[in-house]
Amino acid sequence: MKKKISDPKDPVHKTDPIEKQNFYIVKSGETLKSISQDLMLENPRYLYEYHNQHCSFLDIIPDNGRLRLLQKLCIPGWEEILKMNFMIQERGESLYKQFPKGKIPFNAKAFSGEYKIRQTESDDGVQKNEYAYSIHFNYIKEEEKGYHLHFSMSDFTKDGEELEQKINSLASAFVKIIYPVTFIIDRSGKLMAAETHKPIRDIMNEIEALKKYHQGSYASLHINQMKDKMANSKVIYSSLKKILSIQFLFSCFYQAHYNMQGLASPYTDEFSWLATASPVRMEIINQIVAEEKSGYIEVVQTGKSVDYRTVEELYDPDMEYNALEKYHEKLLIASHSAIYMLNVEDFSVHKLKAEFDIQIADYEKSMTFELEKIAG
Repeated sequence: MKKKISDPKDPVHKTDPIEKQNFYIVKSGETLKSISQDLMLENPRYLYEYHNQHCSFLDIIPDNGRLRLLQKLCIPGWEEILKMNFMIQERGESLYKQFPKGKIPFNAKAFSGEYKIRQTESDDGVQKNEYAYSIHFNYIKEEEKGYHLHFSMSDFTKDGEELEQKINSLASAFVKIIYPVTFIIDRSGKLMAAETHKPIRDIMNEIEALKKYHQGSYASLHINQMKDKMANSKVIYSSLKKILSIQFLFSCFYQAHYNMQGLASPYTDEFSWLATASPVRMEIINQIVAEEKSGYIEVVQTGKSVDYRTVEELYDPDMEYNALEKYHEKLLIASHSAIYMLNVEDFSVHKLKAEFDIQIADYEKSMTFELEKIAG
């Protein structure tokens, strides 16, 4: 139900405001709160006061705020609602969580700290693998291009145990050489670039030197693969951008625009739930469902695949997404859900839990993702 609100910019409405529709007939079950929501008025008390100031004596709303069926309710016009909302916000009396320009503010400084990540994979409800690792952010500075954050990863485990000793030792050596990487994040919270903290040539030489301490064909293969990844800054950026935790934190989440009821307009984003495949394109809807007494805002995110590709095509490195391609009967069937817990003071992500389901051939693959900030 949308109330018809007068718009002074509309050339149709040029008559005296009193002669325009300034009244609304109350329907069954409606309240001051529900009508205020439809009017986009942020506090129903102001509708109560407005009506009582403009109505006849017989139509005054009692102190309990109860409306009568078919009651003639005086409602403010479009410009009046804007002025009233401004006053409500200035006085801190809005009943809805409002964000500057309708978006959750991106606070780069609040990202500093350590986060624990846990991911699982299941086939037809049977868990196959569990992975865990830590990520670290350190706010550095703000420049014209955006914010600079140092990023690193550590503590990799699979199924609750450290990786096989030899490979884990090599992975630890890679971490010491490569990290921290400097992330450049724009003011909307999107990852724009990733830069190494020292010249790529020096990093390549240090990685090559690992062959002295990690011998054998398997170690040599991993070292050469890492050198290939580090040889090009674009490859480094592309590789880091595919990390699921980075996609949850630095993608389109902070760009979503919310209405007064806390519902964001749908938008498209990409998530690398299938680690070695191309990211899955999904239509995302965010809903602010609660501001908890504990000091956290809860945002529920739901998504469905809008990717025309098949699972096989996602794993094909030569199959890039083409926005002009038509959908077909074998397109991807996948869904996604997540709950963000944001700190009410700085809007930083404190916890995040997400699930993903995809139909592959004749079985269903499910994945979970959990993130929690433990320090910083």
